[in-house]
Amino acid sequence: MATFVHLTSHRNLPGIRRGGIALVKKDGWARRNVYAMPVTREFNIAHQWLRELRRGNGGTIAGVYFRIPDDEMVTVSHYGGTGRDMTAAQAVALMLEAERRDPATARVADKASKAVQRGGRLPSSPEGYQVMIPRAIRPSEILRFKMLPQVTGWRYMPGANGKAPCGCICCEKGSWGIRKLERRLEADEAAGRKPKFDLFGREDASYARVARLKARMGRGSVP
Repeated sequence: MATFVHLTSHRNLPGIRRGGIALVKKDGWARRNVYAMPVTREFNIAHQWLRELRRGNGGTIAGVYFRIPDDEMVTVSHYGGTGRDMTAAQAVALMLEAERRDPATARVADKASKAVQRGGRLPSSPEGYQVMIPRAIRPSEILRFKMLPQVTGWRYMPGANGKAPCGCICCEKGSWGIRKLERRLEADEAAGRKPKFDLFGREDASYARVARLKARMGRGSVP
């Protein structure tokens, strides 16, 4: 039996205890898979999606551990890539092999690999993998629930640490920290410094209206 962990908000735990991990609808879209990761030796790799899920959903992310048969078919994909069908045991073996590599070194090799860029081969970096199970998980298959350290994993994308943050107003509107990025950009421009990132969407009419409103309220100036 292969062991996997499904990350979800702590608010969902009572329902999962009663009925398992269901394929539910969210925002009008039907989920066709349960997303999970194999439980392997490296805790940070197995729970790598935690910070990204927390960034989008908020609250506390918990782990739901469950087992499925080794020969059950699942789909393994990498961040932004296509999936590959394989058995649950093969997915576990794939992650056990991948987590032996240094993620930063593997990302460089993946960018240089034509086979990886064309989608002919899965990336070698362990960061970014996910397993999709095309059915609901029954309560009898669940082993345990666990509250996890909330600083595990990456945000935005694998390897994003140290890179300039996304400043797209359209994508990040309402996201935590976007106002802080705006203030940093305004301070750099006022001081004549070159900003470390671009704030896209400033040419939009709605942004100009907000800037004028802030100027009238004394909270900033029109760029």
